[in-house]
Amino acid sequence: MRAVSIFSLLALSSFAAAAGVESRSSPSESYSLYAYGEDVGGLPLYYSDGNAVVSKKAPANATEVTFSPSSSGDSMVGNPANSTSTKNSFSDQELFIPSSDSSSTQVGFTSNSTATDDEVTNKFVWYGNFLLVEEDSGEYTSLFYVKKTSQEDVYSLQWNVTDEDDGEFISVSMRSIAPSNA
Repeated sequence: MRAVSIFSLLALSSFAAAAGVESRSSPSESYSLYAYGEDVGGLPLYYSDGNAVVSKKAPANATEVTFSPSSSGDSMVGNPANSTSTKNSFSDQELFIPSSDSSSTQVGFTSNSTATDDEVTNKFVWYGNFLLVEEDSGEYTSLFYVKKTSQEDVYSLQWNVTDEDDGEFISVSMRSIAPSNA
C-alpha cells in the first residue's frame, strides 16, 4: 500500500511541477481542511490546544477550524468554524508546519507575532484543492501524516515524518473538499 501512495504523490508532484501551482485567488474565501489517506476518509481538521488534529467527531477540548488566506496569500489564518464554540478559544491563528531544523513533526497553530524559527507559516500553496508546501528549493511537497492519539478516532497531524515504517503514521493529503458523506 505504501508504494501506491508514494506513486500517487510522485505523479501529483510531477504534474504540479509541470502545470504550475497557484495560491487561492481570493483572500475573502473561507474553507476547511480535511485529511485523506488509508483508513482516514476525509476527516476534518481541529484546533486542540495549539495543535492540529483530525477526527470524525469533535474531540474533547478541540474546535473545528475555518481558514482564510492571509493578505500575502501564502499563509493560512484559522478561526473557530462556529463562533459560539467555548471548547477552545482562539483567534487568527496561522497554521504551521515544523521547519526542517525542528525536532518536532507536530503541525500546529501560532499567532504571527509569536511564531518561532521552527514554525513555517508562509509556504503553503494550492494545487486545485490539494494543500502543498513550497520547499526552499522551489519543489512542491505534501509530507503530511497522521498518528493515532490516546483519544479514540483522533489523530495528530504531523509533517515530514522520517520513521513512518513503524506503523504508527499514515500518509495523508490535505484537501479543502469535504468528503461526500459529510
